[in-house]
Amino acid sequence: MKNLLKVWNNYYATSNKDTAIRDENFFSLEVEAISNNLLKEIINKHKKKPIKILELGSGTGFLASKITSLLTKNKVKYHYLGIDFSDVGIQKANKRKIDNCTFLKNDFLNFLKSNQQKFDFIITQRTVMAIMEKKTQEQILKLIKTSLSSTGCGLLSECSIQALKKIQEIRKLLGVKPLKKVWHSRYLDEQFLPKVFTNIKVIDFSSTYWLITRAIYPFFEEPKHNTKIHDVAAKLTQTGNYGLVKLFVIRS
Repeated sequence: MKNLLKVWNNYYATSNKDTAIRDENFFSLEVEAISNNLLKEIINKHKKKPIKILELGSGTGFLASKITSLLTKNKVKYHYLGIDFSDVGIQKANKRKIDNCTFLKNDFLNFLKSNQQKFDFIITQRTVMAIMEKKTQEQILKLIKTSLSSTGCGLLSECSIQALKKIQEIRKLLGVKPLKKVWHSRYLDEQFLPKVFTNIKVIDFSSTYWLITRAIYPFFEEPKHNTKIHDVAAKLTQTGNYGLVKLFVIRS
């Protein structure tokens, strides 16, 4: 944990970017998917009342700034709480001075175990997969459930073991070497989610993008980030089940 915290504090302190992800098109697709699906959920069920949103792993507050801007534009009343273990990330997030938004430095498990609030929405952006211990990761998922209101909804954008296996199989068919898993991650087991949540919808918001940029493109040449191929792949209709990162929309 200390080594991981050191890595993120150093990144936030030295980078002017909004994400450590080098793939800019994927990051845009992810932010758009989380924001738009959140707004859709609000319009369907929560439009007439103020909503409480919790983001686990809020970083420098970029996603919070995008979401709250969208909610304000659509005249949705909200309070947004962002939790992150990086004091540098929290400092940068607070400098954004986002209305009705609070950022707190805390460990996810500690926060959820002591939390007495119920949230209408809980958001993660490759956050649960950053929990390296299986037992702790499963505990956090269970605590996410108990922290949701009776009509609450979780939007978890995460890599999964099953998704990695699928993209690796396609690369193998093409004779492309396997993708390297990010060292500071433990991908979600999709088979565990039904043990916690009764209602799960999977949105593969970047399926076509992953198929083209992580399988077909590497077949022809050594891939680079942020090329014209990435630009085109991001603009295509995202269909199929090939994305490494998926948006899990969950209810208790």
